[in-house]
Amino acid sequence: MKAVILAANQSERLSPFTETRPKPMIRIAGKYILETTIEFLREVGVRDILLVVNYKQDMIQDYFSYGDRFGVNIEYVFQESVEGIGHALKLCQPILGSDSPLLLVYGDVLADGNIFREAMKTHYETGEDLAVVTLPQSSEEFGNVYLDHEMKIRRLIEKPHAGHTANYVFAGVFVLSSEIFQALEKYQNNMEQCYQALIQQNGLQATLWEKGWIDIIYPWHILEANKMMMNLLQEARIHHTVVMKGQVHIEGPVIVEENVTIESGTILKGPCFIGRNSYIGNNALIREYSVLGPDSVIGYGSELKNSVLFGATTIGRLSFVGDSVVGENVKLGSGTTTVNHLTDFSFVEYNVEKRMVNTRLKKIGSFIGDDVTVGARQTLAPGTSVGSGKIIPDYLTLSSQL
Repeated sequence: MKAVILAANQSERLSPFTETRPKPMIRIAGKYILETTIEFLREVGVRDILLVVNYKQDMIQDYFSYGDRFGVNIEYVFQESVEGIGHALKLCQPILGSDSPLLLVYGDVLADGNIFREAMKTHYETGEDLAVVTLPQSSEEFGNVYLDHEMKIRRLIEKPHAGHTANYVFAGVFVLSSEIFQALEKYQNNMEQCYQALIQQNGLQATLWEKGWIDIIYPWHILEANKMMMNLLQEARIHHTVVMKGQVHIEGPVIVEENVTIESGTILKGPCFIGRNSYIGNNALIREYSVLGPDSVIGYGSELKNSVLFGATTIGRLSFVGDSVVGENVKLGSGTTTVNHLTDFSFVEYNVEKRMVNTRLKKIGSFIGDDVTVGARQTLAPGTSVGSGKIIPDYLTLSSQL
């Protein structure tokens, strides 16, 4: 069985992070989303993968190449005009042929386990086309599906009205026979109509994923996905090249990769992840669900809490970064504070494409894009977004001339 992974969209609602990278190349728990997907596919024996790409495709191709390093075979299909799922899948037909079913995977979803194992098990038992369905915290953003007592999908509402949502949604994993290409031809690559046709013919088989699952739509979903994946850690793993100077206190499942230096007085509270070639200064506090990407530098006395740093980022001394996501090659000056709640602890709102969205979260820090410089002593309000490449000067109360 071959897998088709959809990885072509830009996903503008995830700005500022998708200003400089495709969505599947966002780091979650120390790995790219796409990397985790490919590893799970390999675990169930799926070695032949078609990656449908467009937006910043070079970043994907440079990292994964042809898949040798990951134990799989990758072919790339370029979707010149991003015209939806059906169009992307139709482009893969010449490579897939018509000999066996295919595994269709949305490239921007994560599960806290191998969701493909459940899909393939059900397919081998039933021999039918199927969709994995799940129960998200909120189903308003997704097409809603309704099941009968035999676990067949009998109804799909692609855009439900507010207050009229079901619980089950597509989890972004499908096993489809080659007949899907006939349906794509008939319905002019409209994938929703293809799903509706499968449902009306004999009911589309469903398999229920009951563990954690998330479709990363907004920047704060990065933190939710990171927490979900970090909860899988059960033990500490510290590479033999790590240098700990003086007394370093470690609690819980802490992952520290190669060539990391940690100075005396630092406290690491797991689950947390420290990427390769990083440096942590004296008396730093790295709290639960914090992830430092490779080549990170944390200054003296700084604190990180429930935050994701993509890598190559410097946090100046005596700073606080909480409930925040920080892109690559970012410099936060000494004394930077990301305030992570409103004074009345009400829900934080966030500006998405010039409209305010209620995050439904009371603790949200900042979302800082790649190549940003924030000067010393700056204080960032809850829900602040800083676009890639921005420079925020030092906060100065006195100049050199009085």
